[in-house]
Amino acid sequence: MARTTVTVAGRGDEETARRLIGSWLAQEPGWEDAPDCAADAAAPSGWSVPPASVREVLAVARRLAVQGLAGRPWPVPTAAELLLARGLVVDEHPSAAGWSERERAELGGWVAVLVRRFGEAGVQRLTAALAARR
Repeated sequence: MARTTVTVAGRGDEETARRLIGSWLAQEPGWEDAPDCAADAAAPSGWSVPPASVREVLAVARRLAVQGLAGRPWPVPTAAELLLARGLVVDEHPSAAGWSERERAELGGWVAVLVRRFGEAGVQRLTAALAARR
């Protein structure tokens, strides 16, 4: 198995990272040869949470991200964490298609803080909290 490295520096790298993540989600071999990620965009959501407004999801993500910090500043996520938060979480929300780019970016920032603080457990906390809102 070939090792894949994604360097985060600019828009081209973000598109490459999104294609890579989309190929993982769609389980498509040979993502490097795919002409675009249109098929990935048409795929059903991979995140099992109920539809919700971006405001609802933002409120939950923000609350969980700062929980326990008691007024201290939250950690600044890396560019890679921001890409992962957007590609694997935010863009997979069943309501994401109706959200603006600005809203997705804001939510991606909070999800990235969760990832920075708690790793995968942060995403699991968010998933559980959103699922409980059904």
